[in-house]
Amino acid sequence: MQAAAEESDRSAKSGSLFPPMRWWVPAASAALLVLFLIAVVAILVRPPGPLDDPRPAFQRDGLLRDGPVLDADVAGVRFGERTVIVLFEREEPEGRTWDQWSADVTSGGAALVVVTPVQVAHGSLVDAIGMPAPVDGGPPIGYAVVDSSRQVRYATIDPQYLKNAFEVDVISGAVE
Repeated sequence: MQAAAEESDRSAKSGSLFPPMRWWVPAASAALLVLFLIAVVAILVRPPGPLDDPRPAFQRDGLLRDGPVLDADVAGVRFGERTVIVLFEREEPEGRTWDQWSADVTSGGAALVVVTPVQVAHGSLVDAIGMPAPVDGGPPIGYAVVDSSRQVRYATIDPQYLKNAFEVDVISGAVE
C-alpha cells in the first residue's frame, strides 16, 4: 500500500504517469513516416505510359484561356455554329461504353467530331488545335473543346477519355 502511495506521489510531482520519452523515439518515428510516404509514392505514382503526355504535370492541364482561334472550316470540320468536341483516337471507337460516352458529352448540344489517323484531316486538326504528342510519338488520343466563337478552350491527351465523360461534359457546358 505504501509503495502505491509513493508511486502516486512521484507521478503527481513529475506531472506524468509515464517515464520521459527517449530522444530517439521522435526521430525514429519521423524517419519511419518519411520512409512510408516514399514507399507510397513509389508504388502509387506511375511514370507516363506510351499514350500519355511526356510532361506528366501537363497531362490533364488543358484549359486554355487564350487558345488558338480556328478558321470556320479546318480540314472539313465546321466551327463557329456551336461548341464542338474534337475527339482524337487511333481507331474508330465502338461499343456500348463508346455509345454512352458520346451520348453523355453531346447531351448539352455540343457537336462531336471523331478524328482518326486514317483520315486526311488528322494532321491539320492536330496542328491547328495544338494537341500535344504522346510519349510514343504517335497521334494523340484525347480531345479538344472548341467554343462557338471557334476558340480552342481545352485540349488534352487522355487515353482514358471513356472513363472521363463527366469532365468533357463539364468543360463543354462551361463554354457554351
